[in-house]
Amino acid sequence: MAENTNGKPDKYAERLTQAVEQLRSNVKWTLAAFGAIGTTLLAGSQLSNLGKFDINEPRLWVALACAMAALGAAAFAVRAALKVAYTGDTELSRLDQTDIAYAERESALLEGFGTVEALRAAYYACIATRHQNLVAGAKLAVLQSDKATFLYLDGLVDSVLSYIRYNRIRQEAEKSTKALTAASIVAAIGLVGFAWAANPAKENPTVVLRAPVSEARVTLTEAGKRTLAPVLGAACVAMDRIDVIVLNVTIAGSEVVTLKAKDCPVARITLTDSLGKLLSTPP
Repeated sequence: MAENTNGKPDKYAERLTQAVEQLRSNVKWTLAAFGAIGTTLLAGSQLSNLGKFDINEPRLWVALACAMAALGAAAFAVRAALKVAYTGDTELSRLDQTDIAYAERESALLEGFGTVEALRAAYYACIATRHQNLVAGAKLAVLQSDKATFLYLDGLVDSVLSYIRYNRIRQEAEKSTKALTAASIVAAIGLVGFAWAANPAKENPTVVLRAPVSEARVTLTEAGKRTLAPVLGAACVAMDRIDVIVLNVTIAGSEVVTLKAKDCPVARITLTDSLGKLLSTPP
């Protein structure tokens, strides 16, 4: 702010600066919060099952739609916050009607000037007069009087522009509140939807059949004989049929326990199609 000619500090200057900084601080936190949304989506995509989904899987498209909604809300919020951050550039020659109305409504700011236009005319006239007297080589007393008048008007103009700048930032911050609230809700829904769609519940193995324990016989293939020989022994796998008890039948195969016999030990094995076939015992 320009030099104060009466030697007293502006009692409102510090308060005004703090208010502006508080508004800008809120904007910084908003940018940080919504910037974290992109990081969350990126990290979540690494831990999700998106890569396992088929292109026609509905969950894939739901996850992508939710991610785009969250990112879109974040971008909208960041744009609204940046608009607040970049608001406030003021020049005496470029004040709009809202600025003028605010300054004239707070008449104490103008310190006796009826309108902003009156202050502007006096300020420009002072600059022109001071320049003319400098060029003409006026007396020192005249130049000192011009300087004092200029410093007073310059400080007053600077004070008025500072308040107008604060008012612009405050109004823009108020307008962005609803936008940021709506963006927060959309972003939260998008994140929750993405997490749900990208991480389906794990499905437990389906049991095709879980039959009661029953006796049966097993006939082994050549591959089965080679595979099970270390477990059952060469003499046992060489038999045409091996007596077993069937525990259950699943997708992976039939779980059976071999009955202890002369050539066969007791052993629990999972019989697949490649190892052999399960035969029912004759009645």
